[in-house]
Amino acid sequence: MRFKALMLAVALAAASTPALAADPDETAVLDSVQRFFDAIARADPAAMQAVVLPGGQLAAVGLTADGATTFSRFAVEDSLGRLIKPGRNERMWAHQVMRRGPLATVTGPYEFLIDGVTSHCGVEVFTLIKQDGVWRIASLTWTKEPEACSELGAR
Repeated sequence: MRFKALMLAVALAAASTPALAADPDETAVLDSVQRFFDAIARADPAAMQAVVLPGGQLAAVGLTADGATTFSRFAVEDSLGRLIKPGRNERMWAHQVMRRGPLATVTGPYEFLIDGVTSHCGVEVFTLIKQDGVWRIASLTWTKEPEACSELGAR
């Protein structure tokens, strides 16, 4: 009987404890990443430039059929034509945010779709900097893994 009373007390205490308020900076960081994805979905280069710092860097890491690693790096401004095309969409899940002062990273698995069909999945890492009160993307690095969607749990 004591065990039941103890469990009831624990349950009541948990139910009456207010949820921790979301960290406003973490929310703003995730909002910036979402605005990047929204810019891709709308094929809107101006919206993408608004969320990326000038000189922002992109980098793609891939694997060839023989297992070699490929790496390409480019400036956002130089690659908008490749990124911003109608019919593209990207989504991330199970993200993790790490923030300290004006620096934040967001990482997690993602899926990239073209005209509603999965092109590839992978893991991406956004680096953001808070400047003048606004979180903007300084860099984005991702793996491009056409066969990894089921392993990464794409939904």
